[in-house]
Amino acid sequence: MRKDRSQKTDFQKENRLKALGLRLSSVFCSLFLALTFSFVPIVYAQQEKAVSLYNESVKLFEDGNIDRAIEAIKEAINADPNYPEAYDHLGYILLKKGRVDEAINAFNSALKINPRMRTSKTGIGLALIKKGDLKGAESILKEALILNPYPSMTHYVLGLVYEKLGDYEKAIMHYKEGIKTYKVRIGKE
Repeated sequence: MRKDRSQKTDFQKENRLKALGLRLSSVFCSLFLALTFSFVPIVYAQQEKAVSLYNESVKLFEDGNIDRAIEAIKEAINADPNYPEAYDHLGYILLKKGRVDEAINAFNSALKINPRMRTSKTGIGLALIKKGDLKGAESILKEALILNPYPSMTHYVLGLVYEKLGDYEKAIMHYKEGIKTYKVRIGKE
């Protein structure tokens, strides 16, 4: 009888522990869901802000207001540090300003987030041309060509590299390919 009572107590303890475990897991699940869904709108709002600032920066850049374009794109990056297009755009602006090393850093930041960012690879190619590293530019532009379905810009930049290297046949071939892919892209061929 005593042993039976002892077994019953163990059984009751085990059930109480299971019930407590279920309640705790339920509380943790609720807490996890509450925290997760409370952050989603914040993250989404930050991404929207980043996109808006990116668009503002593109407009400022097109209007020739380069310094304001840099400020806007840096704000976009602050709003969403995982926005590769923002780093890419910053790279092109810095390249325009002649800040080649900073541009390369911006392009590399984009590539850390998205290693398939073909426009950043093309940007690095342009930067390396400015630094006089034509072989380095050729190498990364060939990588960009593989990633790009409409590589008109990359063909153009690669044409520049071969022209500077004195390989006019390859330069002309890439210029022609650039024009051809551009026409395909805009639907004129």
